Amino acid sequence: MFRVVNEYISKLNISTDPEIYEKMETFLKSKAQVTGFSINVNYNRYIVDVKLKKYTVAIADKLYRSFEAAVCYPYSHISVRYNEENRVRYRLVTCREDKRGVYMDIIFSEK
Repeated sequence: MFRVVNEYISKLNISTDPEIYEKMETFLKSKAQVTGFSINVNYNRYIVDVKLKKYTVAIADKLYRSFEAAVCYPYSHISVRYNEENRVRYRLVTCREDKRGVYMDIIFSEK
């Protein structure tokens, strides 16, 4: 899957998008299980660090799927999950029909 995501990224013009940023911020502020978050930009890639009241992979996955539905462009998106010791990380890439895309790492962990 990692190669597939990398190939997908190689076909896109990756940049940041203020509209996507707003959607991420609005979504995360509205979730009771989120105790805090930060959204940073590193080389046109968003790094989204989400702290949860209670962390499990299942809770993080459920929240991630809602996040994905709330922020992705309707044309296309792809993601892959990495389970790390006490957190889970998703690589998410979404794009428009014109191949302008947004790439982000979303990290869920306990507060």
